[in-house]
Amino acid sequence: MSIGTKVKRLREAKGLSQDELALRLDVAQSTISSIESDKNIPNSLLLSNIAKELEVDINDLLNDSSTNIMSNNEFSDHAVAAVNQYNPIFNIQSPELIESILKNQEQIFKLMEVQSKLIENLLKK
Repeated sequence: MSIGTKVKRLREAKGLSQDELALRLDVAQSTISSIESDKNIPNSLLLSNIAKELEVDINDLLNDSSTNIMSNNEFSDHAVAAVNQYNPIFNIQSPELIESILKNQEQIFKLMEVQSKLIENLLKK
């Protein structure tokens, strides 16, 4: 059974709507919907918060067998592989990623310059 199906069943067993669970987790209703429809898998923090809100062990959400997914507050290699199947793998040395980071840094620098000029002008007044 998928994580999304488990979340949906547990949510419904608690008598919560997607909106109510989303509100309790401080996320959008669409986030809960995409998790329950298996279009998205929650990151480890959100998954942990979902488990707490639904009053289940995180292993209950991740586990399809009798093996534990998490022990001593660390995810097993099996759990990491299960989550990674839903996440794109980025090569941190890829030219595209480096170029994107540099462009973002340039934009941040320009925004900071504009902000400094605005503050300077306000202080002159």
